[in-house]
Amino acid sequence: IGADGSLRHVPGSPFPSMGVGPVSLSVAGDILLVANRNEDPHQLHELMGAARANYASFRIGGRGDLSFVSKVDLPEGEKNTQILTSSRNPRLAFGNEFRVDVDFDGEGGVSRLFDSAPSVSGGLRSFSIDDHGALDALDYATLPETVEPAPEVPSIPLGIWDHPTRNLVYAGLVTRNQLGVYRYDHTGSLAFVAAVDNSGQDICWLKVSADGTRLYAVNNLPREDRQDAASTITVFDISGAKSERPVEIGRVELPLPYGTFVNNRNAPQPNSTAFQFDLDEEGGFLYVVMQRIDQTWANTSDDGNVIHSVRIDPSGDLEVVASRLLKHDGVTPRARPQGVVVHPLN
Repeated sequence: IGADGSLRHVPGSPFPSMGVGPVSLSVAGDILLVANRNEDPHQLHELMGAARANYASFRIGGRGDLSFVSKVDLPEGEKNTQILTSSRNPRLAFGNEFRVDVDFDGEGGVSRLFDSAPSVSGGLRSFSIDDHGALDALDYATLPETVEPAPEVPSIPLGIWDHPTRNLVYAGLVTRNQLGVYRYDHTGSLAFVAAVDNSGQDICWLKVSADGTRLYAVNNLPREDRQDAASTITVFDISGAKSERPVEIGRVELPLPYGTFVNNRNAPQPNSTAFQFDLDEEGGFLYVVMQRIDQTWANTSDDGNVIHSVRIDPSGDLEVVASRLLKHDGVTPRARPQGVVVHPLN
């Protein structure tokens, strides 16, 4: 990273991710962890059965170069979404696995064929990281059913984040509109604690404040029973005893959904929906990326890729204070920007 913020490749870059479809990165000291999902519909025939999803580790050299250390292959059909190093113990990491291969609309075809048998599944996984950066799988936890009677689609996790001062991992229970809480011990063993309701639809990405008092969740879709027109962000109080029983204290609906289209599940969906986000706690802001989801040629609009700036009030209230259309920065409407990170300049 140059003094003016410009970027240039380090020698040897780009480096192989040691898998197909890298979707998540996490750093612990000089060790980089990568989740390779191996799920790309544009390479479907080439990838079918050729490679498994995996977690890989690399050592970061003094010049920023990467040296491969290890990888852990997942069982056939398992698909990872995120890798997260523990903020409390640099020798522990957590993975999130989420697979959807099923006929949602009842017409006999699966929405994404990545295996021969339709399936919806997911769980949390823990890893140890040794002195050399090698990964070793420790525990795997499937999610318990959290509502009665249980719907046909099982309870599965999407986003994960940990608590900075307690041995807790939070997971978005995306098919239940709930926030899940897990304990872990020094051996990496995972134990389910609770699931609390979330007022958003399709809870996807989580972040916890540095002081461990707030948890923020981005909800990808509008919730019909709340009469939402767009994605939302919810805020939970996780201070004190609430760390194991979070309490929702704030909510904001994001602007600029740019209308709707019918997705591959035969359901209406906004043309622009929220994805990943990051916090600027010193400034009191949250920044979230919106993707132009409708990439069909029928959509002739060049709008939909947006970064929203959201002011964070200590009480838990959120307010959208600015929206930046990325087309003004040269981002093509055919792109789908995904990640965002805040970096202080002073």
